Amino acid sequence: MVTHGIKDKVAVIGCDATKYGELWDKSKEDLLFEATQGAIKDAGITKDEIDAAWLGVYYFFTGVSGTTLEDSLRLGGKPITRVENYCASGMDAFRNACFGVASGAYDVALACGVEKLTDEGGRGLPGTTVMGHPVLPRPSAPAMFCLLATR
Repeated sequence: MVTHGIKDKVAVIGCDATKYGELWDKSKEDLLFEATQGAIKDAGITKDEIDAAWLGVYYFFTGVSGTTLEDSLRLGGKPITRVENYCASGMDAFRNACFGVASGAYDVALACGVEKLTDEGGRGLPGTTVMGHPVLPRPSAPAMFCLLATR
């Protein structure tokens, strides 16, 4: 078991979230901009003080790299890492940002997550065909979690 941790090495200095709902008039970039600007304001810093960022996103139609965050926030070439971990993508982005600060690599890191399914993508939550049957897709992540649920 690890006898030391990061609890005394990392602090959350700001946070924000967008309104939940069917936001037809907003793109995923709009949602990212709103939430990150709110977190930056809450922290009392400027975006220039951010050393690196982690973006948690899963679905393939939201981009394939950290450019989704760069396009909305314009961090000016700072490192942005995209994290994919199904429904835990946002948490994993947060965890990795914490480790980036705890390691001493960065002083200030931004962690955020975004998904926009209401007006982008296909019919419902997409499944994957990465493993298993080559034509029939597996259920989406929430559907797979439902199969594991018990009362």
